[in-house]
Amino acid sequence: MKKKTFNVLLLSVLLSAFTIACTKDIDFNQIDDFEVTPVIESSLIFLDEPANQFLEDGVEISSVQDSVLVEIFKDAFIKEHLVKAEFVFETTNSINRGIELRIDFLTDSNIQLHSFSFAVEASSTNTPTIFNYTEVFENNTLESLFETGKLLFTLNLKPGPVINENTPGSIKLKSKGIFFLNIDNTL
Repeated sequence: MKKKTFNVLLLSVLLSAFTIACTKDIDFNQIDDFEVTPVIESSLIFLDEPANQFLEDGVEISSVQDSVLVEIFKDAFIKEHLVKAEFVFETTNSINRGIELRIDFLTDSNIQLHSFSFAVEASSTNTPTIFNYTEVFENNTLESLFETGKLLFTLNLKPGPVINENTPGSIKLKSKGIFFLNIDNTL
C-alpha cells in the first residue's frame, strides 16, 4: 500500500512541476512562415547490355527504343509545388562504337514537348568511357514537364566496326530524376 501511495504522490508532484513550469509565449502566427523544401530522387531507367544485344537474327540493330509512361507531373500537388527538376544520366560505353541517347518528352497523344540528346564516344580499347549529363527544368521549361505523359528513350549506335556475337564490351546507363519541391503555408 505504501508503494502505491508513494507512486501516486510522485506522479502528482511531477505533473504539477510540468504544468507550472516556465514556458515561452507561443506565437501561432509563425505558421504564416511555414515552408518545407523537400528533394526527392527517383530512378528513371537502367540499362546494362552487352554488345551482342544489338543483334537481331545475326543482323546489327543500330537503334533501340523504349518508353515509360509518367503521370506524376500532371498531379495538382506536383504542379503547384515543383520548382525544379533535374534528369541525371551516367553512361558507360566499353564498345568500339559511339552512341547517342535521345530523350523525348511526349504528351499522351505523342506530341513532342521537349527533347534533348547527348553522345558518348567509342571505346577503341574496350575500356569503359564514362559520360555524365544533366538536363534541368525550371521556370518556363517546367510547363512542358507538366504536360508530359510519356518519356521516349532512343539509343542509336554511331557508324563504326560491325557488331557480331563476339564483339566485346557493353553499354550501361543509369539515370535518375531529382525533384525540388517548395511547400509553404498556402496548403
